[in-house]
Amino acid sequence: MTPSEEQGLKIAVEVFEKKCQKLVRHRRPNIYLKSNAELFSDWFEDGLDDYSIHKLGANAHPDLIINGVGFELKSLRANSQIQFNSTIPCGGFRHGEVAGECYYAVARYTTERNYGYLEDFTICDGDFFNHNRERAFAHHNEQEPGFGDYGDGVIRHRKMYSFPSPLRTAQGISLISKVSNVHELYQTLVFDRQVDRINTLGETFTFYVYRHNLLP
Repeated sequence: MTPSEEQGLKIAVEVFEKKCQKLVRHRRPNIYLKSNAELFSDWFEDGLDDYSIHKLGANAHPDLIINGVGFELKSLRANSQIQFNSTIPCGGFRHGEVAGECYYAVARYTTERNYGYLEDFTICDGDFFNHNRERAFAHHNEQEPGFGDYGDGVIRHRKMYSFPSPLRTAQGISLISKVSNVHELYQTLVFDRQVDRINTLGETFTFYVYRHNLLP
């Protein structure tokens, strides 16, 4: 692993550990309230006060930078496609002069009346979505100024991207990493299984699913 990857894995595991400890105390927290999309981010950030957390602002990617490691947060009601707003998901982020590893915290909730309760949760290495970071970084969205009768309008060529949720692959509570011995480095993790992803060129990329020893 590179130093950046080592730091990314360290922070991802530490955050996963903290979230699992919360889930031991309260297995199905409320992370969704109709007409309020902030409950999952509130739940995720709770207990991370010891870290340096930087937020890039609305519609920026990733949602949080925790000790230099990016985390994009996604919650959904079904294990279907995840929508990404103007950014291709991958294992890294680049925002101006700031760059680092990127993980995705994905939760699935079940609804009861106006509430949604966490059912599945993963912290997933962004390379699980796409491994070619330079290709992802190079895919820019553009704006076309000078539009309209007075020339002061802008056409926003803003693409949307949709990729399968990793919770299709790993239901329950999990950490998904491209590192094969995370359970040897961190004793609270238990190796579950490996998942092979084959790209369009026929190359195989292997990922490893880990569980916490306090959660089924």
